[in-house]
Amino acid sequence: MFGVFKKPSAPQEKPNRETPTGNFSLLRVPCNSSATDVLFNMPSGAMPYMEKVEKTLEKYKIYIGVKDVKLVVRPYKTRDAFTNLSSSPPTIYLNEHLIDDEEVVEYLIIRELIHIKLHMYPPMRYGGLSYAEKLESNLYFLMPKEKVEEIRERIFKKLIEASRRQ
Repeated sequence: MFGVFKKPSAPQEKPNRETPTGNFSLLRVPCNSSATDVLFNMPSGAMPYMEKVEKTLEKYKIYIGVKDVKLVVRPYKTRDAFTNLSSSPPTIYLNEHLIDDEEVVEYLIIRELIHIKLHMYPPMRYGGLSYAEKLESNLYFLMPKEKVEEIRERIFKKLIEASRRQ
């Protein structure tokens, strides 16, 4: 789909690739056990937040036990985040309108990494729990239920605001 570009060591222009939806750049972010690809929209206002998003992703990849994952940040009208599990490595798509809030980013990354982790194991290993119950138990292990509910409300409000602006 997209080629992998390595971040230049000397300050140069970042390599770009023209796509039907805009101009994108794919950077390789080094980490201890594996590499994470981050794809982001160049003309967007999301650039100041990308460093925090990358750090949050690397932190929770270790906690949850997911090695390789791509992260794509794009503007969406109605979606907060989703994961493409059929790509290799799996790709997490985040809504650009939501990445200005650290707690929201943390919640979305945790939730999508849990989806990836649960996809790695067959359903018979869920211990009699449904997929939704297992997802919630993992999520509430890492984040209190009250905080999750508060963050979900904030996401809903931000998505409504973003859809009104467009």
